[in-house]
Amino acid sequence: MKLFQKVTIGCAILLLIACSSGRAYADGIILISPDIQKLVPPLAALNLQHHGNSTTEAGGVRYDGTGDVWFGDTSAGPHQHTVSLTDLGIGRASDLRVLLNINEANGGNKAPITIDSLVLTAYDQSGNAVFSADLVNKTPITLDQFKHGQGANSDFAFGLDSAAAARLQAAMTANPNLRLGLTAALSNVNGGPERFSFGAATKPVPEPATMLLLGTGIAGLAAAARRRRKASVAKSEDDVA
Repeated sequence: MKLFQKVTIGCAILLLIACSSGRAYADGIILISPDIQKLVPPLAALNLQHHGNSTTEAGGVRYDGTGDVWFGDTSAGPHQHTVSLTDLGIGRASDLRVLLNINEANGGNKAPITIDSLVLTAYDQSGNAVFSADLVNKTPITLDQFKHGQGANSDFAFGLDSAAAARLQAAMTANPNLRLGLTAALSNVNGGPERFSFGAATKPVPEPATMLLLGTGIAGLAAAARRRRKASVAKSEDDVA
């Protein structure tokens, strides 16, 4: 009986450690915002268009060292690109945004679509993948349509959680000339195309009250500096006298 209890407790501890480790090391892409204004300038990355009566679509674009290669259910037109970090203009991986614009023909029905997989990959100049991140825990995300399908000024925005951002930041530091590519798999689609693009998080504009406080603080610091300078000059004159 004691042996059975020890084995049971040991198994429970191992299971707890395994679960905890899964949470500790799970990192990847997360949904940041369900409805935001399009971040400017978004750079086209991937267009997916299903064929016939299919309700699924999957494809992507990668960099092979000489140019972009797209595959799968990519739609026609100049929409399939890897994007360089230089063109994107971000210095922090946490500012990276992947924008999704849903353009379903049956948008009026507001049927949800499901993002089964969304993989971000960073390539070096030779086309080697040096970073990759999928949806956190590889868990599909269901997105409701709204406003009769997504308009030109509305997107779902994805970003990296802190662990994935740290990994990409390390890759960016080692090589600032990386190119980013996307691969995605979607289901429950009826129309399209679904358009992915890259953007960067915008910095919040301070409110007037915040600007006033900031200005007041700067003025106070300047006045204090002048007082200290005058006091120093007066003390020097007293010492001379």
